[in-house]
Amino acid sequence: MVTGFETSLRYRSWRPHTENKTGAQRYERPVYDYTAKISPCREGCPTGHDIALAVLLIARGRPDLACRVFREESPFPAITGRVCYHPCEAPCNRAQYDQPLSIAQLERFVAEHGGDDAPEGSGVEHDTAVAVVGSGPAGLACAYHLRRLGYRVTVYEAAGAPGGALRYGIPAYRLPREVLDREIARLEAQGVAFRCGVRIGENVSVGRLREEHAAVFLGIGLSRPRRLTVPGAGADGVVSGLELLRSVNEGVGVRVGRRVIVIGGGDVAVDVARVARRLGAAEVVMCAVEAESALPAHPEEAAAAREEAVRIEGGWAPLEITARDGALDVAVARVTGVERDRSGAVSFQVDRADVRRLAAETVVYAIGQELERGSHPEGLADGARVAVGEWGETALPGVFAGGDATGSYNVVQALGAGKRAAIGIDCHLQRRDRADLARRIGVGTRGALSFAAYLALVAGRPEPLRAHLVGFPEINLDYFRPAARAAKPEAQVAARLQGFVEVAAPLDARAAQGEARRCFGCGFCTMCGNCFTYCPDAAITQRADWGFEIDLDYCKGCGVCVQECPRSAMSMIPEEES
Repeated sequence: MVTGFETSLRYRSWRPHTENKTGAQRYERPVYDYTAKISPCREGCPTGHDIALAVLLIARGRPDLACRVFREESPFPAITGRVCYHPCEAPCNRAQYDQPLSIAQLERFVAEHGGDDAPEGSGVEHDTAVAVVGSGPAGLACAYHLRRLGYRVTVYEAAGAPGGALRYGIPAYRLPREVLDREIARLEAQGVAFRCGVRIGENVSVGRLREEHAAVFLGIGLSRPRRLTVPGAGADGVVSGLELLRSVNEGVGVRVGRRVIVIGGGDVAVDVARVARRLGAAEVVMCAVEAESALPAHPEEAAAAREEAVRIEGGWAPLEITARDGALDVAVARVTGVERDRSGAVSFQVDRADVRRLAAETVVYAIGQELERGSHPEGLADGARVAVGEWGETALPGVFAGGDATGSYNVVQALGAGKRAAIGIDCHLQRRDRADLARRIGVGTRGALSFAAYLALVAGRPEPLRAHLVGFPEINLDYFRPAARAAKPEAQVAARLQGFVEVAAPLDARAAQGEARRCFGCGFCTMCGNCFTYCPDAAITQRADWGFEIDLDYCKGCGVCVQECPRSAMSMIPEEES
């Protein structure tokens, strides 16, 4: 007779569960595919910074390592953390939850708490020499990445000190000179040589540089101000914004009087207006042809100008300037239409029946910039810009260009252009195939490139394509809580106007870590361990170095690990896919 006890023994397994492999039940399986994913912030950054990794390191108290991550793709986190208009923040997924991450402030934080260690290069030293003409952001970035590729690099600069627009165009209240000097000294320590006081077309020709170097990069910028053409524009007291900023940045004593009118609505015009307040002007009026809500200037800079009592008058254009009794009388008319061509030149229509008159001691115009005549060889220009190909190549073999002269309109775009040209120069000199290169080292669809991916590709260790942009719906919000964005510490207005003290102050370590912890880490594995914790089959194990791996003998493909991943670092794929 069979008892109930004996019946239960009949269905009991005496083997350990490790021998009971259940993977055959699976028709889908989870994969850690974060190396093929990209966060919206990284796609939005023209220099392709691996922001998610850097922010994770900040959150874990390692700003030194985070600084190295930033320098992997761009040489100057201390500069871009101050003057970049952070296009990475607009697409931040956190913006759809509460507020975007304050990436620019975190970048500045790591620059001030990181060491001087340079990221790794190619490990190769070439005898080949490359000339870089111009030491603005594009030229400096190109030189930086060329040195990492092992080339001998000399930067030729017309001015007495390197820096280009960083030194002579950006006021010290936004970028202190000691910060710039420290960053340039780092390039010199890396092996970049500088020859200042050398003007192309006067002291040396591009042809001579081509003879003495294997390749030439032109980062010449737009150093000539677009002239104001209204009657009276040549009167005493009418100056260009570039000339005024350069004089102030060179330490030349400048007097502007009590009343200043600034003609223009871009970032240079805003800088000029704020500088005029620091030079003692009690009344500063900006007249822009664009409506106040449509100024080309960055909104944060325009807002700061208003805080400093700059009056912005949108929709007005100058008709004529009249010198009268030691003062200037400016007639401005209401603008009825505005058009801008691809070079940035503005045309507009006005209502001459709607005219106002403004009085000032100084009128400063900041209405755009142009190429300096003789700064580049004949035949390279396409209208008001130097024509370049995908990798910065010009019509002259071995001559590349980037930065403002080719259509990059701010510092971070110029840095990205310099990096792209450095890769182009390396491909040209080493005869590397550039077919499909942009896709293989790209980070998103907006043109940013990863220099780390290029080094890996050259070394024969190609990285996976970063083809999937992680969207907000892919974030598991159960693991996040609303948190206020870190406040931006700034000097009080009264203190600002006493001189050129830096306006923005850095975050302290506690604030920086708190801000970093707000990051979703979109598409990036932060080793949170949720996959390991929630796996019902104990099929996930932690690697010795970084990350987890899945034992497919036991994974049934339930997808719990993927569902519980907070940041979409995992995906489910059909079983037949590799």
